Amino acid sequence: KMKDSGIEWIGKVPEGWGVDRLKFLVSKINSGVTPTGGARVYSDEGIPLIRSQNVHFDGLRLDDVAYTSIEISNTMINAVVKKHDVLINITGASIGRCTYVEEEFEKANVNQHVCIIRPKKINYKYLAYYLMSQIGQDQVFSIQMGTSREGLNFQQLGDFIVFYPSIQDQEKAVEYIESKINQIYQTIQKIEEKIELLEEFKKSLIHHVVTGKVDVRDAIA
Repeated sequence: KMKDSGIEWIGKVPEGWGVDRLKFLVSKINSGVTPTGGARVYSDEGIPLIRSQNVHFDGLRLDDVAYTSIEISNTMINAVVKKHDVLINITGASIGRCTYVEEEFEKANVNQHVCIIRPKKINYKYLAYYLMSQIGQDQVFSIQMGTSREGLNFQQLGDFIVFYPSIQDQEKAVEYIESKINQIYQTIQKIEEKIELLEEFKKSLIHHVVTGKVDVRDAIA
């Protein structure tokens, strides 16, 4: 059964589901800072500094992560990433791109372009998928359309509307989403393998024709 959410643009939601602003479901909404000196103080080892280019819908990509010294990291106490945090880009072309932290880093920080959302009353994966969904992304870009600058602030994020079932049903929803995503990835892999085989066949065909190994004189009328 459905009920009126009380919010016009959402409409009806299932009975028993909650509807709240994000700030009432989390214990932290905060970004980091870029160290004084910017890229000049980055190093090849040390404490990871997660930037917007590391945050993607399919997870964290850390192959080009920047590092800072322990001394610099110790000045970024409000930017420390913890297990089950949700990270969302709040500036630039990738604004709204988000993911969750599955495993706890020994230590890592975010810069000012990435916001840490720390769930308290909602499953971290459910929240991340909610923000990835059309309704989450619509809230990102509806704010952008109404502002003159390209960026989200903490108050705007905190005012996002989130609707959600019980924790148990959130976990079931996450399990269902991830099972379907795995099926999609498997299908993509199979298609990519077929494309690769067809590319090899194309190269082989061209080679055999142009070297005369295939007689094509009577192949086309």
